[in-house]
Amino acid sequence: MKRKSYTVAVTGFGPYREYTYNNASLIRSGLPSIIITSSNNPQNPPIHILKYPHDINCIYSELLSLTPQLWNGQRSVYEPGSKSTKHVELDVMIHIGMHPDDSEEWFLEKRARRGKYEFAGDDGRCLGKGEAVKGGKEVLSQDKDPDIKITTSNDAGLYFCELISYLSLSILSERHEFGRVIFLHVPKTRTDESVQKGIKVTKALIEACVESLPGSYDTVV
Repeated sequence: MKRKSYTVAVTGFGPYREYTYNNASLIRSGLPSIIITSSNNPQNPPIHILKYPHDINCIYSELLSLTPQLWNGQRSVYEPGSKSTKHVELDVMIHIGMHPDDSEEWFLEKRARRGKYEFAGDDGRCLGKGEAVKGGKEVLSQDKDPDIKITTSNDAGLYFCELISYLSLSILSERHEFGRVIFLHVPKTRTDESVQKGIKVTKALIEACVESLPGSYDTVV
């Protein structure tokens, strides 16, 4: 029979450097818990959104520890206090971060590098080349493009946004799974209109990512 639903995890970074806010976390928090697809087929299964409930800090040690937990399939990671022991199968993960440029562009990051992460985190500590994932490839790429009109980028900035993308891609690479993680860079303009647009764009991106999965909407379970 057809899939009954899909599950997409979403994370968002919190305030960093001189910024006392982060649109990434505002967009993540504003997403609905379920998306009924906007395609013409009303029988398409719903998409459940698991929002990581905490703003991700720009601290290397925390990020290195957190990222594997995001992929371990435990519902309690996304819903603290949950007593469910049922393994959660994540179909897609969307990481959201705010770029510091003045550009109003939205970017889908296409690749992530292992190092060299020379900029200090919010705790004042840096990360040396090769420390992110020992033995991992120097560059990992997102090999699939969801069908959505957003500018793509090959340089996420060698900071925490690129590192979480690299860590997630590395985890999937070790599992021989590809095309299930996306990093979205959003503008820093802080207005209600900008955040609402971000929520709309992210919802469209989630739908596009699910639709790009092999056998989407007709997978046998």
